[in-house]
Amino acid sequence: MGNLGTILILLATVSFFIGLIGVLKGNVKFLKLGSRKASALFVVASFVVFVIGGFMLPSDTSTTSPASNQQKASNVEEKKTTKKEETKPPETTKETEEKKPAAVVPPKAETPKTDTLDGQLEVHFVDVGQGAAQVIIAPNKKVMVIDGGNNNDEDVMVAYLKQLGISKVDILIGTHPDADHIGGIDAVIDSFDIGKIYMPKAQKDTETFESVLLAVQAKGLKVSTAKAGLELDLDPTLQVKMIAPVDDTNSDANELSAVVRLQYGEQSFLLTGDIGMPTEEKLIQSGENLQASVLLVAHHGSHTSSSEAFIKNVQPKYAVIQVGKNSYGHPTSEVLDRLSNHKASIYRNDTDGTIVFTTDGKTIDVNKHAWVHAAVAKPKTETQPKTQTTPPPATGATATTSLKASATIDNSSPNQNEEVTVTVTVKDQNGKPVNGANVHLNLEFKSKDTPYDSVTNANGVATMSFKIGRAAEGFTVNGDITISYNGTTTTTETGFTPI
Repeated sequence: MGNLGTILILLATVSFFIGLIGVLKGNVKFLKLGSRKASALFVVASFVVFVIGGFMLPSDTSTTSPASNQQKASNVEEKKTTKKEETKPPETTKETEEKKPAAVVPPKAETPKTDTLDGQLEVHFVDVGQGAAQVIIAPNKKVMVIDGGNNNDEDVMVAYLKQLGISKVDILIGTHPDADHIGGIDAVIDSFDIGKIYMPKAQKDTETFESVLLAVQAKGLKVSTAKAGLELDLDPTLQVKMIAPVDDTNSDANELSAVVRLQYGEQSFLLTGDIGMPTEEKLIQSGENLQASVLLVAHHGSHTSSSEAFIKNVQPKYAVIQVGKNSYGHPTSEVLDRLSNHKASIYRNDTDGTIVFTTDGKTIDVNKHAWVHAAVAKPKTETQPKTQTTPPPATGATATTSLKASATIDNSSPNQNEEVTVTVTVKDQNGKPVNGANVHLNLEFKSKDTPYDSVTNANGVATMSFKIGRAAEGFTVNGDITISYNGTTTTTETGFTPI
């Protein structure tokens, strides 16, 4: 059609000019146009043919043939395919991609370039016994404190921060209102300049929680709500993100724990409070980047936390368990097994003391037994009155050169005003019961110390029963026990936490 249109246009053009000549001369003999009228009609007919020929031409007037265009398109497609194949890992195929299960680990956030980092990040897991406390010192020397241990850890926390030369805590976080996490926070608020304070929407009707709120009020500070999605401004080279609480409507204070993730260069830390498996699952489903070089194992290694799926997502190289002497069975063997199965190196405050991680964003160092508070390390001394006399050895007993003592309590989680009984058993170096040993028990209540005294019987046993009164709920009352006999002294301890 295109060729025919071109021919018609050429014929029409020639005919048009011939017709014009006929109009001017009056005739065109070889076409038998005998008058000007006939010549004019010929001109009109030529114009019509010209228009028809124009319509018959193709819209694309490119001189490139369809076959050529098709070849070019084929070459472009071939180049694209080749480029894709070059960037694709050689072992990955479409078939293997389809067989892959859903990704266990969410996509990692972009890691800051390590060549822009300057200085070191320190993360301290302070030994506060059966409790939790972390101190973070950013490369720019700003400080974040997360939790403060139990009420009787107040002096430990304050002394530790002062030993580090800290005068201001830029960010203070109480992960949730349990006494073993926020018990020492009021003393931190009283003793240091405080920047911002974060706590979740969780409350407890306890003296411990009230003490924290009173400390905040006394300094004219305010508490910001801890919640997922907050980016905390501590250091421009350090990413500090709060990724939980995810759901602030949960009635379980543990599940409302503030969870913080730190990223410094290639190294990261995940600090989890007391979250349980329900919150772990929500974090997995949220798509947050959970991977961490160092994991603070949730809830002191309780069986209610650290699910297989969660540990798989975190992929920790190091796992820290903040735990002390306890009656809860923390940490449980199942949690320790899971961590070991994932090749995580495990550190514990009860065996390793205070643990400090230091990183320049590339490598990471671990320091165990980093610091011991003098008040914790000093040996216990005889607390009985000097005028008290030591009874002579019972008939048949040999001179005692050393004592061995143990203590138990019949209820380590009593209700307020409930009676409890402490039983102390004393033996000599040969394992024989010691009759007539003086036993002195000193209970360290929150507001005062209360002493009790007893003497062992022929079986080497002394018992002391007492009512705990309105002892503070959630506050662990430590009982220091001193035993003396025939000029020899030894110590042991027990304790209880009212519920």
